Amino acid sequence: MVVLITSGISYLVGFEANGGRVVGVLPSDLPQFYLPTMLDLETFKTLFVPTLIITLVSFLETASSAKVDNENRGERWNQNQDLIGQGLAKIASGFSGAFPTSSSFSRSALNLYAGAKTGWASIFAVLVVFVALFVFMPVLHHVPQAVLASIVLVAVIGLIKPQTFVRLWQISKVEASIAGATFLITLVASPQLYWGVLAGVVLSLSYFMYQRLNPRIIEVGLHIDGTLRDRKEWNLPALAQHTYAFRIDAGLDFATTPTFEANVASYLTEHPDTQQVCLFAQSVERLDATGVDALIKLAMQLDRKGIAFNVCGLKSPVEHTLKRAQLSTFAPNIKFYRTEQQMLQGLQSYKIV
Repeated sequence: MVVLITSGISYLVGFEANGGRVVGVLPSDLPQFYLPTMLDLETFKTLFVPTLIITLVSFLETASSAKVDNENRGERWNQNQDLIGQGLAKIASGFSGAFPTSSSFSRSALNLYAGAKTGWASIFAVLVVFVALFVFMPVLHHVPQAVLASIVLVAVIGLIKPQTFVRLWQISKVEASIAGATFLITLVASPQLYWGVLAGVVLSLSYFMYQRLNPRIIEVGLHIDGTLRDRKEWNLPALAQHTYAFRIDAGLDFATTPTFEANVASYLTEHPDTQQVCLFAQSVERLDATGVDALIKLAMQLDRKGIAFNVCGLKSPVEHTLKRAQLSTFAPNIKFYRTEQQMLQGLQSYKIV
């Protein structure tokens, strides 16, 4: 109703003739079949990077829209099915010479604002667009652009939740800072919104890589409740004399191995009287070739120094990887324990020289 009324007023008062910005002329025919042709190498090079950016923005916008939509409806987002649909739509658009299709924050917001519950809303919208192509194009010509902006704004304003930033700050200050930076960059760079999206992706990936490269490694001690906890945080005694018992809360791979090796080397330097090293590996959920080599190298170094090396609680995938790597052949001095209790009993029976 707002669109129709403002279009009529715009036409009657000559809004466009007086310099007002309106929607203007829109194509009113159905898209024609278009057979894509191969691009020459220079054009391909020119379009390659922009295409990757468009693909990334499209994916993130689809994921964000779907996440908000499904959360409001209390449903689980089937990302695989959604992205298959998006891919098929993009392929179909290629055969009509159209822009690549994608989800839209504004369109999703309008659906939520109008109370749409099922996919029938999209089907009805398609029918409306189909009718509008042949009937309402002349009417839409006179709609002021400010009216369209206000309709989108009214719908999208409900998606802006400042309290989310406050809650995010309470949970993780780093993630809240990333979200705030992404928000500000998006505002500054508008209408080129992809800069905000790219900034958010780069910042998030950088934080992810920082966490991967700096895994949590703690020396453990026996808590009064019988669990193994951070010895420094809980001020616990060592599990045994001249023993370094530690846990790594991450996979042992190319990213975490340098920190893992540096941690053990640093402890042995500070405690030259160490007689055994115990790795509680329950949290190690993955192991790659670099991790296997690190364990072999550590076992050999400890063996040369006369230090026992014990490993406890390997998960089956990690254990299978070690078997395929024939760890026992290269490092036969490693002693494995299945449970923490067995490891603790082994430490108690170990005779300190």
